[in-house]
Amino acid sequence: MDVLDSTISPRRAELLARLAAERSFLLQQLEGVDEAALTDSVVTPGWTVAALLAHLAYWEAFAADRLAKVADGRPDDIRLLTADDSLDDRNEVMQRRFAGIAFDEALAMVAKERRGFLLTLRRLDDETLERRVRLRPGRRVAPGVWARQPHRHDADHAAELVRWRARYPANDPSVRVIHRALLRPILSLSRQELLAVAAVVAPEEYETRPIEGMWTLKQIVGHLSDYDRLGVLALRQLSAGLEPTYERSIEDFEAYNVERGAAWAAVPWGEAWAHYVATRRALLAVATTLDDAALARPF
Repeated sequence: MDVLDSTISPRRAELLARLAAERSFLLQQLEGVDEAALTDSVVTPGWTVAALLAHLAYWEAFAADRLAKVADGRPDDIRLLTADDSLDDRNEVMQRRFAGIAFDEALAMVAKERRGFLLTLRRLDDETLERRVRLRPGRRVAPGVWARQPHRHDADHAAELVRWRARYPANDPSVRVIHRALLRPILSLSRQELLAVAAVVAPEEYETRPIEGMWTLKQIVGHLSDYDRLGVLALRQLSAGLEPTYERSIEDFEAYNVERGAAWAAVPWGEAWAHYVATRRALLAVATTLDDAALARPF
């Protein structure tokens, strides 16, 4: 959901942005790779892309469970991993369990556990995240360690995926082939990252505070909705079997941006925000109606 929460702290905004950014970067490594590679190709010994995603989902649920126990006032119920139940032991079990998992299933697991993690994270305020709790047998740790674990884990495995992706041809920038199941997650994560950072701007400054050059947050969201709108127009025509055309040609994108930035400056914040939300929803709605051939068709 597109929500700009001006009540969160800069520390919380940074955490949410990092969670979205690292996951988005990881998933972007999968662009331009076919279904067989995503399901069966080995990234590191014993781990396919799909299994690696399921592995990330498992440990994110593990971190969420620990945070939930703190939120419930039950830190004594948190059990540390031991020599008889180590991280390596659990990963070995997961390696066998997820060896044949399909890509779509693994991606659904990742999305489900991220939703659960974020809902749990909302239950703990910044002070609680950084206040150390006592765990058996006598260890003390700040819950913020578990809150940051998913984005650090993503970053580690994204580095492996970057090396794996280098084995395949580069994605053609004029086509940008992508598995359709990745469309919504990547678009949503980039939006979440932006909204988390934008949340540190006070509401009374949405239309006055320069954010990028002389552009305000209002002009930035207007600018983004302009380009979503271009996508919506093209995809709707593609969906109708037509060659996409626009009401005008953009010969100079910089001049177009300057022109549109001035136009958005004169629009009330509420109207700019409504356009921003509506155009992204329209883009997702029409994109999901197109088949794989249409999504990969250059024009």
